Amino acid sequence: MGRIRVLDPHLVNKIAAGEVIERPASVVKELVENSLDAGAARIYVSIDQGGLAKITVSDDGEGMSREDLELAIRRHTTSKIATEEDLERISTLGFRGEALASIVEVSRTTITTRARGADEAVRLEVAGGKVISVEPSGRAPGTTVEVQELFYNTPARRKYLRGERTEGLHITRVMKRFILARPLVHFRLASDGRLVLEAPPQQDLRERVATLYGPEFARRLIEVQSGGNLVRVHGLVGPPEEARADRQDQFIIVNGRYVRDQGLNYALSRSYEGLVKSGRFPPAFIFIEISPELVDVNVHPRKEEVRFSDSQLVQAELRRALGAGLLSRQAVPRLEEVRPRPEASRRGRLDLRQPRAGQPVGLDLKRELAALRPRGPEPLLEPEECKPSWKILGQLHNTYILVQTEEGLELIDQHVAHEQVLYERFMAQLRAGQIPRQRLLIPLTIELSPDEAELLTPWIDRLSERLGIGLEAFGGGSFILREWPQVLAERLTKESAREALQKILRLLEAGDEPEFAELVEQVASELACAAAIVKNTALSLEEMEELVRNLQRLENPYRCPHGRPIIVKYTLEDLERSFGRR
Repeated sequence: MGRIRVLDPHLVNKIAAGEVIERPASVVKELVENSLDAGAARIYVSIDQGGLAKITVSDDGEGMSREDLELAIRRHTTSKIATEEDLERISTLGFRGEALASIVEVSRTTITTRARGADEAVRLEVAGGKVISVEPSGRAPGTTVEVQELFYNTPARRKYLRGERTEGLHITRVMKRFILARPLVHFRLASDGRLVLEAPPQQDLRERVATLYGPEFARRLIEVQSGGNLVRVHGLVGPPEEARADRQDQFIIVNGRYVRDQGLNYALSRSYEGLVKSGRFPPAFIFIEISPELVDVNVHPRKEEVRFSDSQLVQAELRRALGAGLLSRQAVPRLEEVRPRPEASRRGRLDLRQPRAGQPVGLDLKRELAALRPRGPEPLLEPEECKPSWKILGQLHNTYILVQTEEGLELIDQHVAHEQVLYERFMAQLRAGQIPRQRLLIPLTIELSPDEAELLTPWIDRLSERLGIGLEAFGGGSFILREWPQVLAERLTKESAREALQKILRLLEAGDEPEFAELVEQVASELACAAAIVKNTALSLEEMEELVRNLQRLENPYRCPHGRPIIVKYTLEDLERSFGRR
């Protein structure tokens, strides 16, 4: 016999399922797309244990007959295309005929459906791709799909799934995309019997965004629109000051389909060039309408990537819409606030002074440097007790402090230096189990997206007990911030508090049901980074001297918690060599 063989159909389906069904969120995505293609006006999703135990998707769509149902679970069966020409003008979310066949192949699935006008429903049970039973049932017109024990017959796939919290988070994000993409449909998501999302039909996009992010956030958004004969762009975008640390709140919807496209992301970023800092991403809810013949959605089995026949035209139209919208709101760059000079006022001063009584003091830098000298760099700034001949020469671009020493010149990055000062003070308080808190005179309202709120809520008590962050859930995605660690509260604003919380959320998301003790050090570094003075901030001579003195007292004055260098040294020998004196 030869070595080439025909694979068993069930094995083929399991292989195909690996491309389409990655995790429980993939199941939800494919089933909701089927419901939308069936004309559903109401789609209710329920999950147990993050979708690992059970996923139920119920709709009021057109339903199926018994004959169609038995065909629908087979690979490459679909009602959405019939000819090659249909493939070139796809207007439905699904079309490949793979999703349902892949789902039933790697789970225990029950489908109950009733076609509009039919006398009764039909119920089908299938396990591992094999039909167990088909029998009459009762139900209103529409379809309910119940998926249990996902990947039960492919344990190698199941062991790579994350914990309940993480998988549930991915499902919430999938549902958020559908809610934004289809505002006329009523969506509901429940997790372990608890309502997570509820979005009734809405005509206005701003109202839809308010359902997820709160009315205050939605009111601040800028309307954008532009369009020619081939491409129309419309939607809402955030003002520059609303920029976030990642793209989680950027949504691009092409013909009703959420897509990921690097070219469109680039056009979006270029539109804000000069308005937001590098590495920051403004929220965006962008809808692009284009003739189906000009976009190819048959790029990947998961159907989130598209190709445009004229990508430059689409990008140009997007930039035109964004440019006009931002200009209409006069969204111009805003200079960083310049701190008052010390002789003018002591209010708003940077907290760079030596620790007061009761505050933790850093280790003896002279002793530490002596221990480090054999294996590390030479000390950059000698302790004050040795009466060093150093002095502050000034600030370079309001970002770097220039220090003259006996050996030459040091440049200190004021942000990372202040970050390290705050980090070591905060860590000392954490280790001692005593975190002085700053009670906010006026509590701050922090608005987070539903997925972020779902992730943060279980950690509120531990954030208060271990980190001194006093939060209170206020309903929806709103939280009231009442307390903040005192050592980090000097420059606290609503924006910096939200950014710090989002950094904490990224850490929580990265772990799989993490032990809080393991997160404390990472959280401390992110909080210190958010609280530290930023570049382009003018400092007085006194403030620069205080920062340098505090830096001298640190256990580690060389690198910040994220590994960035604090001080760059140029010796006189280096300088003389550069000028040809050596």
